[in-house]
Amino acid sequence: MIRRVTLKDFKQIAKLYYAEMSKQFKDVGEAPITAKKYEQILAKNQKAQMFVLDTNNIKGFIWFAKNKKEFNLEEIFVTEKGKGYGKQLMDFLLGEAKKHKIQKINLDVHFKNQAAQDFFKKLGFSERTIEMSLDLQCGK
Repeated sequence: MIRRVTLKDFKQIAKLYYAEMSKQFKDVGEAPITAKKYEQILAKNQKAQMFVLDTNNIKGFIWFAKNKKEFNLEEIFVTEKGKGYGKQLMDFLLGEAKKHKIQKINLDVHFKNQAAQDFFKKLGFSERTIEMSLDLQCGK
């Protein structure tokens, strides 16, 4: 069942997120934000569209924002890969997009996260931009 997030879900989502992201960020050589910091981010954005896939416990989470005729996918994560949870959440997002007559869905994927890139490409997403950044070591 996919349902709207409640305030009491934030702590559990943040813990699950940190556990999963710790593995993924290790693969790309970066450190994830802490569970406490992620919980604060969720609470700060609680008016956004946030939903959980809940089958007696939270299996996944999706967070998106509407901007005119577009949805910006801020976050999607699942606790276990290959179980169809991500597909269920994306099907939900596409259903919401149809309801709201959304014309485009935007998202960012880390350039080293090939599994996520493949997942979104399989759903019909394509690359449109290249994001670049420069890490500065000032103040260290």
